[in-house]
Amino acid sequence: MRIAIIRLSSMGDILLTSPIVLALHKCYPEATIDYYTKDTMRQVIEDHLGISRVYPWNCSSDNGLEEMLNQIDSMQYDHIVDLQNNWRSRRLSRKLSGKIHRVNKEGIRRRVFVGLGWNILREKHVIRRYYSCISDFCSTPLQERIELPDTDSTKLTPPLSPETLAKDFIVWAIGAKHFTKRLPVSIIAKTLQSIHHHVILIGDSTDCKNAQSILAHLPKEHRVIDLTGKTSFLESVELIKRARLTLVNDSVMMHVASGTGKPLISFWGSTTPELGFTPLSKKAKLIAAPKKLSCQPCHTAGRPSCPKKHFNCMMTIKPEIIVQAIDDALKEL
Repeated sequence: MRIAIIRLSSMGDILLTSPIVLALHKCYPEATIDYYTKDTMRQVIEDHLGISRVYPWNCSSDNGLEEMLNQIDSMQYDHIVDLQNNWRSRRLSRKLSGKIHRVNKEGIRRRVFVGLGWNILREKHVIRRYYSCISDFCSTPLQERIELPDTDSTKLTPPLSPETLAKDFIVWAIGAKHFTKRLPVSIIAKTLQSIHHHVILIGDSTDCKNAQSILAHLPKEHRVIDLTGKTSFLESVELIKRARLTLVNDSVMMHVASGTGKPLISFWGSTTPELGFTPLSKKAKLIAAPKKLSCQPCHTAGRPSCPKKHFNCMMTIKPEIIVQAIDDALKEL
């Protein structure tokens, strides 16, 4: 049995395909399962138990997709599982040889939800949409949990002393790809002013400026360490695994946190849980605006700015609600 899985982006969506990989591996333990994705995404999935090989698309090259298509022309598979379903993945799947199973993204229903506010989505979570792609040839029941990359051999290179890592700490992943999915700096700073836990801020290089703004609003004797732009993806995963609690936006790190089995608190702005990307964890606390806004959700993936100019979906989240959620989560440990 040879199976190809296609999911080109994004990191969070690729991580959400891990239950599908696991189901296929359990159903066909001797099968070859190849995964097609962007080269910048391969670290999310390549160490998964069920993956035989990752075929990376060099997305930094203008000819990267063509090079991949030439490399894989007419490769033979029994099943081709397209979990992306866009023009690139359709073109890629047609280059392979085998029966194609393509995810139903419920695009029209999602647009109705965003445009008119009518939630007529049939599947409540995206992984069930993914699973429907393989259900006609995979009898293994879907296990709704995230399989995280192996970080046992990951050495934490950021400037953290063993004494710091030995302490109980909270991770706050402050980033997200789009502005309207990020909890505002002012709310994060006010929350940190009100708690006395050791907190590590993580994010990529685009989050460094926001992290510095947060620190500028804290007293000199704070317990916050800024590691934005200083950790690799796998190092961030390892930090989240070690943390007592993770605070996070609707992002890949939310799904990482859900895979640890530890408490997490997620913040929701222009995207809403009803779109089907909630954390797969019973220990997740979801925080959104206290009153549902008529403009939510305004996009399926997030926007560079608030189209209404008020950003009330995030700005009305009160720091004291977050502080209470932190206290409640830590009491349950």
